[in-house]
Amino acid sequence: MAASGTRATVAARPHGTGLPRPLSGSAGSSRYTYHHWTDGPKVSLGVAWFVVLMAAAYLEPRLLLAVLVPLATVAAYQIGHAWSLQELTDRRLGAAVGCVVTAAAWFGPVGLGLACVLGTATLVGYAYIVGEAVLDVGTTPAGGERLRFAELVVRAALPGAVAAGSLSILAVEETSAFVAVVLLVSAYEIGDFLVGSGSANGLEGPIAGLVAMAVVSVGLYLVLPDPFTNATLPLFAAVVALGAPLGQIAGSALLPRGDMWAPALRRLDSYLLVAPLWLLFL
Repeated sequence: MAASGTRATVAARPHGTGLPRPLSGSAGSSRYTYHHWTDGPKVSLGVAWFVVLMAAAYLEPRLLLAVLVPLATVAAYQIGHAWSLQELTDRRLGAAVGCVVTAAAWFGPVGLGLACVLGTATLVGYAYIVGEAVLDVGTTPAGGERLRFAELVVRAALPGAVAAGSLSILAVEETSAFVAVVLLVSAYEIGDFLVGSGSANGLEGPIAGLVAMAVVSVGLYLVLPDPFTNATLPLFAAVVALGAPLGQIAGSALLPRGDMWAPALRRLDSYLLVAPLWLLFL
């Protein structure tokens, strides 16, 4: 199976070749910075995403996989494509593994965990067993090159798939908790986008998002949906308060630069840490 990028060694690709220009600041300052893309129907897409999540929770939580599997697959492809602009990787393989891992959430936490282990083993084994054909025909690539290839494909395939799969499992096993986490994360994202997209620094958006999330947290505390108690709900809200902004940074870390175009990943980035942690703690 040939790599999706041009067949060449990593050294033959100058760092940054083909990368889009940063939205603001220097390339170095944007490595882990979350940039808001404002072109296109961002608000309407965000509303549609929220409606789909809520509708699936109300009608049939398992239907959520019909949305999350394609989303995680595209996210993996976009991460792989971003890296293929400067290093040799296989975006199709990462997308395929991301699709399978997300779909394994149908079988619950055990299915998702087993798929992660098998997916990682498959990608690492592929890099080492078929590494010669992947990296440079006719030569034996160094172990570091094979490991780097495996790392990039795993980076593309697994984080979004784990987040999407965790959301699906929450929706099926703890529907009320799923609704609560979507409300909290959505409040954060609304505040972050409305303020952060017009801000000159990277702090005002997350601060506004945390304020909006705090307001929703108070409402949930008054309603206290199952399985939360007066003691546990603030703790889970704190996980969102920390995990949502850190998830955006983690999303940037999955890319060569934080300002690269990967809208499917950005739809999931606030859940990268929050969804698996909520599933683990519940």
